[in-house]
Amino acid sequence: MKALADLHVHSDRSDGLNSPQELVEIAERQELGGIALTDHDTLAGVREFMEAPISGNLQRVPGVEIGTNYLDHDVHLLGYFVPFGESAIELSLQTLRESRHARFPKMVKKLRDLGIAIDESEIQRVLREVASPGRPHLARILIDSGVVSDIREAFTKYLASGKPAFVDRERIELIEAIGLLRESGAVPVLAHPLLIEDIDLKGFLQKLKSQGLEGVEVNYGYRKPKLMDSIEGLRKMTEDLGLIVTGGSDSHGDEGHSELGSVGVSVETIDVLRKVSERIRNR
Repeated sequence: MKALADLHVHSDRSDGLNSPQELVEIAERQELGGIALTDHDTLAGVREFMEAPISGNLQRVPGVEIGTNYLDHDVHLLGYFVPFGESAIELSLQTLRESRHARFPKMVKKLRDLGIAIDESEIQRVLREVASPGRPHLARILIDSGVVSDIREAFTKYLASGKPAFVDRERIELIEAIGLLRESGAVPVLAHPLLIEDIDLKGFLQKLKSQGLEGVEVNYGYRKPKLMDSIEGLRKMTEDLGLIVTGGSDSHGDEGHSELGSVGVSVETIDVLRKVSERIRNR
């Protein structure tokens, strides 16, 4: 049995619960072959992640997940083998993080306008300590305050798009993000594409490939059975287009997401991504 690589994991530098080093330790305990750190719009945890001590042969991939816009669709783009330090992608990520920080208190105000008491000290702690704050942080505050019982309820009642406390944030255009990743020598991969609604997926992937997309996150822990049933069709589509099949848990360390190591791909996929990154850098 081939070792598994979980190529979609979040730390507490964005909206996960575990530190980058703790993620490495968990991955080793689970005897994973590889793991990628893909925090939302930030590389703040990558150095700690890559330098954390390991006892075995765990392969680590420095990555990121970027929130982008495509024809008014919210599309997430994963980047693998992202350089950490000053780069074109880091300058763009800084703008996105600033948008996240600006959005957070606006969502808090909407909740307070609904009569929900929010602990200001917790809000300030998130804004102070988290590089890329998101809705899951606010959902956890609502859970701790007894307003909701879990993250899903927080989103369903208040935080999802169209709900009373939702506030949109700035996103860069998808094609631009693909280009920025490639300019930085990183490998652009489309994240959880079956979550994108009302789109011709085959035509979409064909266009993105022509713009430099290298892979598709095929293996993913979708919550809806209908989406899980569509994975094999997505796999064939991805392979037919000559794109790399990737996968990951999207673990955040909470009950609202899959557990680290529960979804992934063969560890050999990391070698494929590394070679593509080298090709992009040496072009």
